[in-house]
Amino acid sequence: MILSRYLMKAFLVRFTALLVGLVLFLQTLDLLAVANEIMAGAPIESLGRYVMLRMPSLVETVAPLAGLLGALTALVVMAMNSEILAMRAAGRSVLGLMGGLVGVGLALSILLFAFSEFVVVRANAELEDWRGSGYGAGTEEVTDENSWVMEGNTIIRVGHVMRGGTILHDVRLFKQRDSSNVTDIINIRLAIWENDKWTTVEMRRVGGAEGDNEPLVWDTHLKPEHFVRFANHPNELSLNALQQYIGNVAIGSRPIYFYDTWLQQKIAGPIVLALMPLLAGIAAFAHHRQGGSVMTIVWGISIGFTFIIVDNILIAMGQFGSLPPLMAAWLPLALFGTIGVWIIFNFEHTGVRG
Repeated sequence: MILSRYLMKAFLVRFTALLVGLVLFLQTLDLLAVANEIMAGAPIESLGRYVMLRMPSLVETVAPLAGLLGALTALVVMAMNSEILAMRAAGRSVLGLMGGLVGVGLALSILLFAFSEFVVVRANAELEDWRGSGYGAGTEEVTDENSWVMEGNTIIRVGHVMRGGTILHDVRLFKQRDSSNVTDIINIRLAIWENDKWTTVEMRRVGGAEGDNEPLVWDTHLKPEHFVRFANHPNELSLNALQQYIGNVAIGSRPIYFYDTWLQQKIAGPIVLALMPLLAGIAAFAHHRQGGSVMTIVWGISIGFTFIIVDNILIAMGQFGSLPPLMAAWLPLALFGTIGVWIIFNFEHTGVRG
């Protein structure tokens, strides 16, 4: 128990130090890359605002790496001091020791998930809005990407979104029947949200069934908030917002499976912090006799980066619809977690020879 507490404390201290160091290093490099763009106005104020908005995303990005390195260095120090050999000689359980580290990683995963949901999402959205306005103050952001909404049997394409979704340019409505055949195509040059309804300008029919004399009316329950998030990347969306993208009213500029993959990844991503100590344990226990501390760290980092590569490949496959979103997000965790538990379990019962 004392050894487990000692190891968990060492892991937390190293994780915190590495996280701070990596974030400061990456933040400095990032500032050097964008300083000329953001310092057009008030330099000090703009730099401070950029750092406050960019840092949460960097914390989320490097937290798994800090977890891997923190666990690796803690275990390597134990190996260098022959504490692993002493633990084995005393009959202590390797699984119990690793279970404590994984438990700490799981607690950090919960904190990272909450941090991502309530801090990172808002900071990313505000930073993208600011970047979209050219890092200026009070500039209107315009969404130039053609995006679509599906409401009932009507597909709605929007060319430009302005003023928080209250002004829509180049709207086109594709009305369908149950057979999915398009029966009517209507263009709206401008739609303005006022008095809790849409006022349309230059609404005309450009296609559809012959002899259709129905009046041109845009009967919709959609509001500005349905359009304002069109161009947002999923890392700027909360869980609730992502669920709206894959709900009954399909909203977005990409297919539903793209957003579904990100929804699964938003849940599975923070759990990587619980997996990293396990991957570090694979390297540390497998090489505590066979190689020096440098080789152990290199081996551990290699395992970690292999996981990241596999994870990114499967996420990309999920975004393109080649894999089910659930499998794309959770398969890397399940695969590497199973391999890690098997190796640690094998070491528990056989040890490492030589």
